[in-house]
Amino acid sequence: MKITKSIRKYIATGLVTAGMVYPACAAVCPKGIGGCTSPGRCFLFTDADGNSLCDYTAGSGSSAAGPSGSGQSPPTNAVDTTTATTTPTTVQNSTGFGLFDSLSTPVMIAGAILFALISAVLYFSIRKGIGGIKIDKTAPALALSALFALGISLMATCILSGSEAAGMIFALIYLVAGTLLAAYLWHAGVMTRRIILVLAAESTLTGFVFLAPIMPLEFIGIINTITGATALSPAIIILCAVIVITLIVGRTFCGHICPVGSIQELAYAVPAKKIELASTRSMEMIRLAVLAATILAAVCLVDLMAYTGLYELFSLTVSAALVVAAALILLSVFVYRPVCRMICPFGALFSLMAGFSFLKLRRTETCVLCKKCETVCPAHAAGRDDTKRECYLCGRCTDACHVRGAIRYRH
Repeated sequence: MKITKSIRKYIATGLVTAGMVYPACAAVCPKGIGGCTSPGRCFLFTDADGNSLCDYTAGSGSSAAGPSGSGQSPPTNAVDTTTATTTPTTVQNSTGFGLFDSLSTPVMIAGAILFALISAVLYFSIRKGIGGIKIDKTAPALALSALFALGISLMATCILSGSEAAGMIFALIYLVAGTLLAAYLWHAGVMTRRIILVLAAESTLTGFVFLAPIMPLEFIGIINTITGATALSPAIIILCAVIVITLIVGRTFCGHICPVGSIQELAYAVPAKKIELASTRSMEMIRLAVLAATILAAVCLVDLMAYTGLYELFSLTVSAALVVAAALILLSVFVYRPVCRMICPFGALFSLMAGFSFLKLRRTETCVLCKKCETVCPAHAAGRDDTKRECYLCGRCTDACHVRGAIRYRH
């Protein structure tokens, strides 16, 4: 009993300390610390009133960081006296599309120039085989150099501009363009395990730089948009578009672009004894249960996914939830993509779409039924008759196959 009380005391002390370190305004709007990029149009969090309008932004007459930028919320009386005069302004901009107006022309030009320069350097390196990646065909080499350059140039431009709005916009660009480029590279037959790991490292870095969009935290945004609790935003449109794109290209986004999926892919690549917690079907059932719970909570303006601590992880914010995220990443060393396969509500949607996708990894007539692909597949999705719902395009099966062309990404 004495040991139990001590453990409780240490846990309570840790939670209280984390709460004191966490900025006061973070309890209201973690993404708007220091100035919200889309006041009144946030699709990740709701304010203290429980409505869709943020009370802690400069646009509503209050400061997200307080009068002196200290990160404290404004006094209650200040909010009350400004609500009547500022609400129309917030509602007027509630579409969320003003986000793109904040990206200046010089920033766009700088990003384009940087992208062109990095693409040229990477193209030369890839054609020469510098760095261990060599592609002889011109089009695939251009596509791969563009994919790597896209993430590098957008991250660099975002850091140099210092704009949170630029980070959001660049993330959306990387999300869509990266998904399509990765699909083309698979179709061209040049994707290897080495390329996939390099791409996973880049996508993980984008999560730390862009901060958004971070899967699976945006799911509540779609639910709130459907229920009318939050206005439609470009991010919601793009996310829905990617879900639809999955019907064509499969889970290239989950496999290569999503920072949460990418960091799990890197973690599982760490040499360690691997564990299979349950069958694929059991893990899918757990994810469906989480999906249902997330939807019910979202209707009540509660974001269950926020408790995963993934936002705290990629924003490097110290909080109690960060411990949860760290535990999930540690688990990923032993269990293949636990967040994607058991927790992420988007995973259920992408899985459904991927089951009917036009393009997916398929065995050809040259397959000799050696089953090496099935042995190395961590998601158990490499069987001849598998629907590939849980295929994350990790490249292990194509690398293990000793018959050229026996596994192809095709219709």
